[in-house]
Amino acid sequence: MKIGITLTSSLEVGQEYIDLTEQVAKALADRNMGIVYGGTAYGMMSTLATSYKVAGGTDLTGVMAKDLMAVTKNYIAFESLDQSFIEETMENRKHKMIELSDAFIILPGGYGTIEEIGTIVGGRVNKLFDKPIAVYNHKGFYDTLLTFLDEIHDKAFSKIAKDEILFVSDDLDKILGYFQGYHQKEVADKFV
Repeated sequence: MKIGITLTSSLEVGQEYIDLTEQVAKALADRNMGIVYGGTAYGMMSTLATSYKVAGGTDLTGVMAKDLMAVTKNYIAFESLDQSFIEETMENRKHKMIELSDAFIILPGGYGTIEEIGTIVGGRVNKLFDKPIAVYNHKGFYDTLLTFLDEIHDKAFSKIAKDEILFVSDDLDKILGYFQGYHQKEVADKFV
């Protein structure tokens, strides 16, 4: 199983988030699960990749974007990728990551992670794919976002409640158990 990971690239967020990323990477390597991520050797993405490889992970896939390469300093590929892709745009990059992943873990992140959440969750709501999505809600990091998603449903901006498409936990074993036991689910048709 290949797990798509979205997370911050910043290392300035504090040691607890670095530790969390290392723990997730090690746990996936220990279970012989693959990782699909942004592919860079920068910041927390480097932490994820390095921790996975140090733990013996053998299926690390990086997906990078040419448009981001053109405007971002130090945007270089992690040197020990098992598979790599370079897409023309960030939009293409997100779609390639979705295509390659069997499930998704959303770790704490910033604006880029919010953008990826929108694409992943939006794709699931619009029935573009049926793959499990988990929000790793470390110490309530995503509480405000989750409350907002409830409000979207409560005020009828969506027929689909967040709990129909997202598994939320701060326990990695529960998240991975959810992935292992996942059965495809039909969500409501938004146009009916």
